[in-house]
Formats: sequence, C-alpha cells, structure tokens
Amino acid sequence: MTALRRATPIALAAVLAGCSFGQTAAKFEPARGPRGISATITTRAWKNVVVEVVEVGDESLLVDSAQGVARVPYAIIESAVFAQTGIHVEGGRPPAAKVREKLRLLSRFPQGLSPELLRGLLETRGQSEVTRIAR
Repeated sequence: MTALRRATPIALAAVLAGCSFGQTAAKFEPARGPRGISATITTRAWKNVVVEVVEVGDESLLVDSAQGVARVPYAIIESAVFAQTGIHVEGGRPPAAKVREKLRLLSRFPQGLSPELLRGLLETRGQSEVTRIAR
C-alpha cells in the first residue's frame, strides 16, 4: 500500500471531524445571551411585528417589542413564526402542550415571571402595565 493510500483515510477522518451539521449553540440566538427567542407575530392589529418572547402561558404570550411589553392571546394570533425553531402558531389556536413547553424553555423567563420581575421590566420600558392586544 502506498503512503498516499494510507494517508487518505486519515485525512478524510480529520476533515469530517471538523465539520458540524445542524444547529449549534454559536448559531442559536437564545443560547448566546439572556434574551428570549424572537418571533414575528401577525394579528389584526399587528402586522409582522418582531418580538422577544418573555413568557409563555397556556392562553397567551407575554412579549417585548418596539411597542413595549404586551400580552398576546393565542386566540387573536393569525400567524406567529418563532426564529430558528420551525415552530409556527396560526389560526387563533394555542400550540400543543409539547410545543408550548419548548417555547417556554426558549423564553426570557422560562421559570415564569414574578410580579416583582414584571414590575421591573415594565419600569425599564416606561410602562405602568402590560399592554393587552385585543385583536
């Protein structure tokens, strides 16, 4: 066997060892800092508004956007696309429990938001209360 034939499998193994497939922490935005996952939400009142998911509930999402901190009920969401996940919510239906759990883990406060933390968040945004998106 020639030296080239012996070196080829070793070189191929070295090249493949340096490759990564799929999502990595370096590419996944929520893994790179304290912010929650980004989503683009459309309701009758909002058209393609980009938000950060702060908290995920059974009936609604608490989000932070350029418009401030708002609660968006699933019932009024025409479309919500969650960045880098392939998760879509649409048609006014809440996501399945497993999907909600995944989104909860990707939110800014996966453990839930205490009243004190909510007050602090609202104060930093110059709000006295959460905006309720009704349609």
